[in-house]
Amino acid sequence: MEPFKVLDHDADILLEVCGASREELFENAAGAMLSLITDPGKVRSALEKRITVPGNGELLINFLNELLFVWDVERFIPAEVAVTFEGEGLTALLKGEAFDEGRHSIEAELKAVTYHKFAITEEKGKFKATIIIDV
Repeated sequence: MEPFKVLDHDADILLEVCGASREELFENAAGAMLSLITDPGKVRSALEKRITVPGNGELLINFLNELLFVWDVERFIPAEVAVTFEGEGLTALLKGEAFDEGRHSIEAELKAVTYHKFAITEEKGKFKATIIIDV
């Protein structure tokens, strides 16, 4: 099973993300979204950063929007993301580096992950999410 697919969608980006567990689903969603920003093969795991996301509303949307915030404000690009669920929220360990114009290129400017058509399903122990990102 592919961890994610980018599907055609009007002016936005539609992702279909899969995972064998909730953790893997969230980690694959982060990887999918971040691969839209820059080439993940050029990002080193040089620095560590932790983010905590409270469990209010849709946790996956909040998590992805927090990653976008970290990118927009700090220009930090994770190469690796490890998610741990805590109560109704999560903590994510991000390993990556600061954006370097000499080695990285910006592929797309992402604005936000939206609630439009958002869904998470579980079938036979596998998780799938449909996510739309505003560009």
